Amino acid sequence: MDFLIQWSLFLLASIILGFFLEKRTEKEQYLYLKFVFYACLGAVSFPVYDIQLPLGIILFLIVLHPKKNSRYKRYMALFGFLFFLLQLILGPFDTFTLREETQQMGQVTITDESFDTLMTHIDRRIGDDSLRLEQSQLLFDQGGNLRNATFELIAKSPKRFIRYEVTYQEVTGTLTYRPREEVLTRSLESYYQKLIDASTSFRTLKTLSIKQILHESKTPYVEMDLDGLYETFSLQDATVLLINDQGELIPYVNTGEDVLANAIRLTYLRSDGQSLREKTILLYNYSFETSRRKGVVR
Repeated sequence: MDFLIQWSLFLLASIILGFFLEKRTEKEQYLYLKFVFYACLGAVSFPVYDIQLPLGIILFLIVLHPKKNSRYKRYMALFGFLFFLLQLILGPFDTFTLREETQQMGQVTITDESFDTLMTHIDRRIGDDSLRLEQSQLLFDQGGNLRNATFELIAKSPKRFIRYEVTYQEVTGTLTYRPREEVLTRSLESYYQKLIDASTSFRTLKTLSIKQILHESKTPYVEMDLDGLYETFSLQDATVLLINDQGELIPYVNTGEDVLANAIRLTYLRSDGQSLREKTILLYNYSFETSRRKGVVR
């Protein structure tokens, strides 16, 4: 259910409940508005790492101690807390309840488990069978540190598509989830069907031998660009490698034929931000018979 619809229904229910409770209370100025306030307070949460902390109900129980009509105000706060719990239960099963939020990740590097953890966080937070990757860009330094990353994703419901942007910045160490726009289903259906499942791309990134790529790089930075479109590539002017099931890179003998696949394009960047002319393309989700014999990711 849409985030705005959820909150609209919650506010409506709070108003109705407050109306009935007001008839059973002592007279108090602006009591009706106070009931709605306590309900909203009980629903307030604050993200701490991967946990939603029920900040509102904690403040009510520890800090706020209303003297008049305290029992009924407590009922309203608990009603708001119940709504908070309902959001927690529904959240993992509904991609479309995602709202803008951040997670603190700290430094992310391929030399430990932090990169896999980053990918797992993204997949778990907005993971959905309908989630597809539009494009992604990751920047690594030669030491294996992830400097920044952007993932543009799209999810489908029966009546609409929702685009998401997920970003990571090394400077702040934060992972940010941001819904971008909603589009009617019929206008994007053909484009959506050509996109790769996000979980397939995430799995490829987690198994890919990024250490090997960085070790062989002649520049201090390597940028990886993923295009979610499953399309035909003309590879006559680029170095082409195949990604097998273990994430290893297999040289591809270029015969001049076009290739139907998903690709990761590598750009080698100098310290001044200028790129080398050398082009490298890594292919996965491959359709050639030769790739299947070599165990390339499907």
